[in-house]
Amino acid sequence: MSATPKTAVVTGATDGIGRAAAVRLARGGWHVVVVGRNQERCADAVRSITASGGSAEAAVADLAVMADVRRVADAVRARHARLDALVLNANAITQERRLTSEGFEANLAVGYLGRALLQWRLEALLAETPGSQVLTVVGLDHVRMDLTDPQLARQFTARKALMRWQWAVQMLARESNRRGACPVNVFMPGLVKTKILANEPQPMRALVQVANLFFGIPVERSAEELSSVLERVATAGIRDGYFSRTVLKPPRDLRSKPEDGAELWSWTEATLRPWL
Repeated sequence: MSATPKTAVVTGATDGIGRAAAVRLARGGWHVVVVGRNQERCADAVRSITASGGSAEAAVADLAVMADVRRVADAVRARHARLDALVLNANAITQERRLTSEGFEANLAVGYLGRALLQWRLEALLAETPGSQVLTVVGLDHVRMDLTDPQLARQFTARKALMRWQWAVQMLARESNRRGACPVNVFMPGLVKTKILANEPQPMRALVQVANLFFGIPVERSAEELSSVLERVATAGIRDGYFSRTVLKPPRDLRSKPEDGAELWSWTEATLRPWL
């Protein structure tokens, strides 16, 4: 009897780095749960993987909606006896301040709250799987979140929203490693040729397009690097690491205060309590 394949949940897996990573992992023998908000794109990603002999299934969810996150997490737990890797990659930049149906600022919801909730609701399954890990994908920029105004009701900009949730994700990773058994590591893929910044206002959009033309790496290469990081973490037991592409760097200076990790954790627990 063949061994049960490793299982990975990959969010934002219908486009860009996420889709390429799902394809790469499936090619390496993993069973991949493709998480995305568009049903047709999820189905297309699964078809592409299975047509090449890989194993995949779709999980349709808007990860800015906590009820959707809870539903997908519960479905994964119901269907699978193991979870070797949770790849938190989903991201969408909303240029105008917009609240979700549950009352959360949209960038914060998909970038941070959805990731935190998915990780916590899958925590037991991860704990039951030897050698499991969480890998969270972030960009370069970050700025400390003001927990007196976490949803940016004052002085909103899309860039500030992005930088804040990227700080929060990395602080959550550190606090998770302090509190839990499952290793959580951070992956910064560098400048990758994706569409994530396609709606940036000018002149930033033009600058990104030029930079991508000369310095951007293909999503397939980024997926290879992400996969190699997963393998390295599993082999070496790395936790609380920051990978800049495939290079394990010293801990980032997040310009945090000693109490930030515990305070962010408490705020996140209180905010997500209805879905925990």
